[in-house]
Amino acid sequence: MPRRQGWRAARVATIFLIALVAADRLLSAAIDGVYVALERHPPIRQKLSEAAQRSSYDWLILGSSRTFESVHPAHIARDLGVTAFKEASKGRSLRYHYEFYREYARIVGTPKLVIFGIDYFMFGGESDPRLMRGFGTLPEAPGTRASAFWPPLRLAAHKAENERALMRILERLQERVASGRGDFDPENNVADMASYTGKDESRVVVRTVPPPFKTVPFARHPGSEGRYFDRLLDTWRHDGVAVVFVYPPDYIATHLTDVEHDAFIRHIRELVQGCARCAVLDYGDPARFPLTEAAYFWDGDYGNANSHLSKAGAEAFSRLFLPDLKREAIRLGAWPPVK
Repeated sequence: MPRRQGWRAARVATIFLIALVAADRLLSAAIDGVYVALERHPPIRQKLSEAAQRSSYDWLILGSSRTFESVHPAHIARDLGVTAFKEASKGRSLRYHYEFYREYARIVGTPKLVIFGIDYFMFGGESDPRLMRGFGTLPEAPGTRASAFWPPLRLAAHKAENERALMRILERLQERVASGRGDFDPENNVADMASYTGKDESRVVVRTVPPPFKTVPFARHPGSEGRYFDRLLDTWRHDGVAVVFVYPPDYIATHLTDVEHDAFIRHIRELVQGCARCAVLDYGDPARFPLTEAAYFWDGDYGNANSHLSKAGAEAFSRLFLPDLKREAIRLGAWPPVK
């Protein structure tokens, strides 16, 4: 190739690379901007200060989105006369709960009892980095410091994080359209959190058991963030907090997908056996809760290891769970609630 043509090809390649990096930066920033605008996460300390001013909470609820859709402060207040603060949603894994609990205890006060939702996949998940920014605790590994020039393609470098953000954006848009209230935000607004009781509809598709489908083993401790589970246990023991670990029901298709459910519950019981003021309640048993009732579930399918209760399902679950919860609270010395 003549030298002039070589220089021309080099210039074209350089322009292309510059344009690619610029487009990558713009799209990455756009995803970040839309995510932040839709989530509207208040600063964590501000949220907790608001909570402390609004009410004196007896109990604290922690967990993932499964707990968010199954354990409701409104039900606990109605049936048990107990006030509970809930911090449970997608992206809040074990490290998040550890950092959040420490801030909650410092600002709001030490709860008498923690209700902690456990999930089949809990030791395999990582807390959403965007959520963790609120604590200012994410360390940077040597040589990975972000800059204007590194990483060159941020969409690829943060593929998993961006995929989670895009899924979350779609979920939040869907929730706002379904609720008809753009300002209703039970994940971030303390007043809305206290009144929320679940999604009215179900999107479960009822079908017969398909031919061989993907089954999923449970994630073993410690996994990604299991050390923070251990730290939580130590902190609760130090603070004198009673803890009830609860596994909310799965739709039958998800239950059959999670083939090691019983082994997972045994695993949890072994991990907390040294905790004198801990209890484990499992509602993943078809004999205890109607897992085949599609209207009781928002989602779940064969090959999908995750499902959530609908509003009707959460109401039915509360009738089973809350008497058990009260019994355990009495046994663990967390009843009557603080007044």
